[in-house]
Amino acid sequence: MSIAVNALKLLAVGAALGLVVGLVWGFPSIRDPSVDDALCAGPVHSSPSVRWITPMEARTLLNDPSVRFVDARDADAYQAGHIAGALHMTLAGGIISEKQLARLAGARTVIAYCDTLGSCSASRRLAGLLSVAGLTDVRVLEGGMPAWMDAKFPAQAGSCENC
Repeated sequence: MSIAVNALKLLAVGAALGLVVGLVWGFPSIRDPSVDDALCAGPVHSSPSVRWITPMEARTLLNDPSVRFVDARDADAYQAGHIAGALHMTLAGGIISEKQLARLAGARTVIAYCDTLGSCSASRRLAGLLSVAGLTDVRVLEGGMPAWMDAKFPAQAGSCENC
């Protein structure tokens, strides 16, 4: 048999297996990623305990000393402008260091945010890891930094003073 015939057989077997698995376990939903990018309002599947918070709800918590805002964007974006008093926390290798966790000591609530690119993947990933690390009230800001700025809520520029 030729290589092409073997490849077609292999493709047919793979498609049949995919169909069977899809029928047994269900097919994944197909979503428009631009909707998530714009709204940043889907569930955090990796950590069901992580909840979403609207910019208005988050604004009411801004001056609460037991609430920490954590910016999951890169350093340049953080320095260009961030939620007033927010910590800058990036994930090196997808892990959170003990030093980073220590900066959140005493926080009752942690609100992670990003710039909404990639369905808020940076803030969702950070929030999920913080939850897994034992923080019990971790939330993701709907709409991220763009929604915060659109609402004209307090922001500042510069490096992280508490980092």
